Amino acid sequence: MEENIEKENLNKPTESQSENSQNEIIPTNDTETINQNLETENMEIHHHAHNPAEPHHKKNWKSYFWEFLMLFLAVFCGFLAEYQLELTVERHREKEYAALLIQDLENDTINTNETIEQVKEVLASIDSISSSVYKGVSGNKVSGSFYYHSQIGAFSPIMIWNDATLIQLTQSGNLRYFRNHKLVNKLSAYYSMQSYVRSLNIGDRDRRDVSLAIRSRILNNHYFKYYSKVKPTDSLPIPDSLMINIIPIQSNDPQLLNEYANSYENRRGIINLILTKTYPKAISDARELILLLKKEYQLE
Repeated sequence: MEENIEKENLNKPTESQSENSQNEIIPTNDTETINQNLETENMEIHHHAHNPAEPHHKKNWKSYFWEFLMLFLAVFCGFLAEYQLELTVERHREKEYAALLIQDLENDTINTNETIEQVKEVLASIDSISSSVYKGVSGNKVSGSFYYHSQIGAFSPIMIWNDATLIQLTQSGNLRYFRNHKLVNKLSAYYSMQSYVRSLNIGDRDRRDVSLAIRSRILNNHYFKYYSKVKPTDSLPIPDSLMINIIPIQSNDPQLLNEYANSYENRRGIINLILTKTYPKAISDARELILLLKKEYQLE
């Protein structure tokens, strides 16, 4: 009986080994089938990893070239359109500025001529004061004309320029709108000339103030009030009675009167320069600029 048991025990490991061997052994055909299936799955996974929006063909250099060319042409045409628009706007502004300058220059010629007439009256009064002092004052009395010329001679006419457009052009840099270099140079010279005339006007006014200080010590206020409102621009002449009346003055001191006359003479140099050179040149330059602007921009 023990022998039988031992035989059964000996047979069991063999049977177990046989069963395990059967389970572990895989046929070759099955292995190949499994490998093929795994490869197919990997290919499917790799295929689905691509973006479906991407094209399935590779671009050549011609495609890239045409895309670049179309983009370049679009940008370039946009630039040309913007440049043409800006050019049109600048040409329009240029013509507008030209019309405004013509108007200002025409007004300048009118104002300059009027200022010249005022300066002539001032210069005539200075001559009259000088003549009266040279003749001397007797009896502490003078004719009413001495009061009159003391009032007119104390004026210092200032040229009022119509320079709003020209200042805007020069200070903002908009003179670049004008392509005619000759025109730009003449406008710049005209602007500089205005500054020069202003300096002459200020110089004359400073000298005039000296005359005013001395005049208050010579004229009698009671009589001067009849002449104090007279201006060189008055269209109506002063009544003859005020010119020929003999009226007293506050002081007939010869030294003071001589100082008074000299204070006017100190202005003569500037006044003659303005009257004979500066203002005539201003009128000439303004007229030349008007003709040049009208011709350049076909303006009437």
